[in-house]
Amino acid sequence: ARITKARDEFKAARLSPIGFVAPAWLLNAAGERAARDAGMQYTTRIDSVLDLVTGEREPTRSLVYSTHSGWRRTVSLGWNAALSRSLEMRELARLSIHPSDFEAPKIWEQILQFIQRFARTRNATTYRDWIGRQRTNRKAA
Repeated sequence: ARITKARDEFKAARLSPIGFVAPAWLLNAAGERAARDAGMQYTTRIDSVLDLVTGEREPTRSLVYSTHSGWRRTVSLGWNAALSRSLEMRELARLSIHPSDFEAPKIWEQILQFIQRFARTRNATTYRDWIGRQRTNRKAA
């Protein structure tokens, strides 16, 4: 019901949402069904992107930071540095950015480094466009 209400509010503002990302990616099976029932075409979790129309799941961990304390920032920097190397072989690399990331200089610096590095071999895209390309590619295969 909340997903449908939010979708309708977006539509009233002449926006056309087709995906739903739960806060902290905490979406259970019932939430996934609710998103599908609301006409959403995709959802994401920290470790994947799910096409709600076809059921196809793309495993790809998102780079995301915890900035609430110094030790969390330090761990986030190390974790994401290691994780980013594993994403180099994946078709889709996801980088989740939040307002508090900008306020942590070392975090923001690493984010900018990732953007520059990924931009050498990838094109930035939206989930909407990426899902559309995946469907087209599957039909062509």
